[in-house]
Amino acid sequence: MTFRFYIFLLSALLFLTGCASSSKSGLTVYHINSLASSDDNNASFKGLEYLADPIPGTLKNRVNIIYLHGIGWTEDRNNGQLAEDFLGGIAKAYDLDETDGIITTLCGEAPYDPTATPTPHIVIKADEVKYFETAIPGSKLKLDELVCMDKQTLAIDDNLEFVLYRVFWDNIFWDNLQFAHVGQDDDRGSSKDIARLRRKYNRILKDDLVNYGISDAVMYLGAAGVEIRNAIRGAMCSAALDASGHSFASQGAKVTHTDICNRTSFRDFKTNQFAFVSESLGSKIALDVMQESLSDGRETVHDEMITGSETYMLANQIPLLALSDLSMRQARSISKLSNEDRPKIIAMSELNDFLGYELVPFYEQLWKRSIRPEQNNLYGLNDTMREKLTAELGFEMIDMRIEFADKIIPVLKGFADPNDAHKGHANVPQLMLYMLCGAVDAQLNEKECLAAELQNK
Repeated sequence: MTFRFYIFLLSALLFLTGCASSSKSGLTVYHINSLASSDDNNASFKGLEYLADPIPGTLKNRVNIIYLHGIGWTEDRNNGQLAEDFLGGIAKAYDLDETDGIITTLCGEAPYDPTATPTPHIVIKADEVKYFETAIPGSKLKLDELVCMDKQTLAIDDNLEFVLYRVFWDNIFWDNLQFAHVGQDDDRGSSKDIARLRRKYNRILKDDLVNYGISDAVMYLGAAGVEIRNAIRGAMCSAALDASGHSFASQGAKVTHTDICNRTSFRDFKTNQFAFVSESLGSKIALDVMQESLSDGRETVHDEMITGSETYMLANQIPLLALSDLSMRQARSISKLSNEDRPKIIAMSELNDFLGYELVPFYEQLWKRSIRPEQNNLYGLNDTMREKLTAELGFEMIDMRIEFADKIIPVLKGFADPNDAHKGHANVPQLMLYMLCGAVDAQLNEKECLAAELQNK
């Protein structure tokens, strides 16, 4: 085959990607493994339904979910807001009405109806205005607001509800930092004059993969990443206050991350269990924030929220982005937690996702290939080593190796839709059941799980 034929074939595939049906052919789960065990396919995690718990004075079991989006607009920015697919996936699992029109908000990209009652939301600011030096000597970019967080409540029945705190950082950082660098190149506004000179699918890929995608990761791995992590910590404090009865309205429309976290200090309040859902780059951000919180030597509300939690990572890039963590300095130790309190990270990784990586093979490989004082670990990991590694990480790492992405051309079985593989998780009903009901010994836990009962009717 000639090079020209390969180019033609790729173009056809890209065209058909845009025309592919959103229906799923099903979910294949190859294994659910834990880094802590040398046994294959025997890992367990609770799931959101089983994390839901009551607190005194409340009638419903509830779980609070912090949602962090990924590079660019993780979901189609023309079809709705971030996390709409995720909320829709939960709603479908419980045979509830679609969430379209319910979750519109002042945060995020979708149009907002100014005549509607505002969705509860809050803006987290920097402690002081930040200025970043640019490629032009003496010129600076300004950053004040950091994230906008809103609250969405999904009432399942008289006994169960999910409260989702969606943290939006993409628009703010795009407007203040990224647009000045790559905004002259994307297919919006005045830059269409440049972008429309490109071939259609080159134009789409340039925006989705680079201008709105890789630029986020590059920015996060630089100085701006510090401010994003500060903002997430502030958002966690604000969510904890709201979950304990101190609403966003009582906190203020805009608060600094230090001020809002100071309000949680020396305060004895009770909240329902927190869980975390992250997509793409959001997984790296979530892990960084958690590791920093568990290694700073202070007992804060962040530690309470993380302890005993589960984090569901969709399409994470942690192994790739961890290359930026290589340092000449020794890392701080993570707080040692009991097996019961140790948080779990469940990486749901589609095999055909170009950007996604599994975590267990990554940490095994890193352990084996790194130099350690006690011995050279090139020859494998026994259970004692695995327990030590898990304790040092501070998290139980669990992989779900899965496949669900649509085949772009049915007869061309060797190619799956990379777009679907990266961001189609919430549209897979069976995968949502794993997130809601959990797994026991690598099998879906259907026992007394309402979502599973409804789907099996």
